Amino acid sequence: MNKIFLIIFLIYSSIYSQIEYGLKGGISFNSKLNISANIESIDNAINIFESRNGIHFGGFAKLSIGNFFIRPEIIYSKIDNSYNIPDILVKTKNVITDFSQNKIDMPILIGYKFYRIVNAFAGPRFEYIGKVKYDNLNVDDLKDKIETGLQYGIGIKFGKIEVDLRVERGFSKNEIKFMENQIGEKNQYISSQGKLYLLGISYYF
Repeated sequence: MNKIFLIIFLIYSSIYSQIEYGLKGGISFNSKLNISANIESIDNAINIFESRNGIHFGGFAKLSIGNFFIRPEIIYSKIDNSYNIPDILVKTKNVITDFSQNKIDMPILIGYKFYRIVNAFAGPRFEYIGKVKYDNLNVDDLKDKIETGLQYGIGIKFGKIEVDLRVERGFSKNEIKFMENQIGEKNQYISSQGKLYLLGISYYF
């Protein structure tokens, strides 16, 4: 019996010794992407420029098994969205083109360590969208509050500090249906689907 407890203790100790914890933070950006957007008040799809920039911070745990690892995270993000719509196509005074989003991201990343300091990873992410603000007003008319997506990237770790660059995208469109001055039953549809880049710094305890 004592041998069984000793084996369990050694296995537990081995796994526990491979678990790391830490905090991370950084910036998010996509800088003027040309996207195709559907705005119901225009009645057709048009090309507009989308800018999404913000900050993110949170915590993570990392379980390493050899050179492989799994890294779940919980991250708070604030994203400022801006859409440059050609005024020649629509009276943009009715359309909300600048607003901010607050959300919670929970990526679960699976990765592999190269050359002792380089980490490559990818995995699903689960997103809960909180408040959407426009001119100090809360806009809660979202198509979906909860979304799934994908994150992938590469990081370089020096001691307790790791710097990583990631790409984030959603699997579905997140439409915000709101106009400053609604035209009959028509509304605007702004999609936040698309790639978002994240540059972050992690600190390991």
